[in-house]
Order: sequence, then structure tokens, then C-alpha cells
Amino acid sequence: MVQELIDFSKEHFNIIIYFIALTISIVNYRKYFDTVLKYFPALIAYTFFNELLGYFIRYSDKFAFFEDVTFANDIIYNIYDLFYYGFFLWVFWKLATSPKLKKVIGVLAFAVVLGYLISLFFQDPFLISLYYATSLASFVLAIVILLHWISRSHGFNWEWEKYNLLFWVSFGLFIFHLIFPFLFLTIYLNRGIAIKFEFHLIVRYIIVIMYLLFCIGFITSRRRAFR
Repeated sequence: MVQELIDFSKEHFNIIIYFIALTISIVNYRKYFDTVLKYFPALIAYTFFNELLGYFIRYSDKFAFFEDVTFANDIIYNIYDLFYYGFFLWVFWKLATSPKLKKVIGVLAFAVVLGYLISLFFQDPFLISLYYATSLASFVLAIVILLHWISRSHGFNWEWEKYNLLFWVSFGLFIFHLIFPFLFLTIYLNRGIAIKFEFHLIVRYIIVIMYLLFCIGFITSRRRAFR
């Protein structure tokens, strides 16, 4: 049993970082319980348990939703993506400082929803990831974060921002979603290259980087620095 846990941790180390981040987010919850990120621990918990379920579905017939598990029952990931991207687009829409920026984010969010709806006509969400729509959503989120930074660049002060939880969260998200769409599309469209260069492993590494930045934010943040 111990050896199985060790092997699991080595191969699926990204799931371990989800649990660590969830624990740290709860311990430090009083710092941001009244901010727009107050639901963030719930999303991290959802991510953690969703990944655990995905693992058991992939490697155990007892957890499969359907007899055909060719794509490991990707429906759970497709549903998760809607909550994940929906949450962060809502966060940055709420934080937008001008009606114009709110409108731009709203239009981009609509494009993401439209992308998922169109994908349903060409892909079965029960059997395969809606990878075109998810890649679009990932790219849009990176753009929204960049727009958020630009809108607040005039007031940037590192001595203040290093204690701002939102800075660390947006920084982690931006790094991940700047790279992820290209890796994700390649994994589905050119499996040979993805396997050769171990894109699945690279995705896990950048997930760890993203969540480590989240953890730094949870630990170092101060309530008065949130903006």
C-alpha cells in the first residue's frame, strides 16, 4: 500500500499540489474571505476531487461511467472546465475598473460559451475532451489577465503587490494559460509529437508552478493589499 502511494505521488504529483494548495488556502482563508476570491478554495477542492475521480476512472473499471472508456470518460473534465473558466472570467469581470473593460471581458466570455456550444455539434462531450473550446477558453483567460494588468499598470508597486493575493493568482494563471493551449491542442491533434516530447508531463510541471505561485500568495498575502 505504501509503495502504491509512493508510485502514485511520483506519477501524479500534480494531484498532491492540489491538496497542498487546498490546505494552505483554507488555513489562510481569513485573509480573503470577503473578497472576490472567497470561492477559490471550493474550486481548488473541486479540482482535487475531480482529478482523483479522473484517475480512478482511467485506471479502474469500477469507476467507469460507460463501457467504452477510450477517452477515460472526459465528461467530468468538460463539466469541470465550464466551472473553472467561468469562475475566473467572473472574477476578472467583477474586478474590472471600467465599463469598457467589463464589456470586453463579457464579449470574450460569450465567445468562450459559443465555442463550447459549437463544439457540441462536432464532438461528443461524453467521450472526448472539447479541446478546441477549452484551448480557446484558456487563451481568452490569458488575454483577460493581460487586460487586467494593463488597466492597473499605472498603479503597480511591487512593495504593495507582493502582498496581494490576486497578483500571485493572476501571475500563476497567466504563466499556465499562456502555454497550455498549444500543448493541449498538440496532445489531441498530433499525438506523436506530444508523446515524443512528453507534453503530458510538461502540463503537469506548469500546473505545479501555477499552484506554487497560488501558495505563495496565500501565505504572504495581506487583506489590505488585495485589489
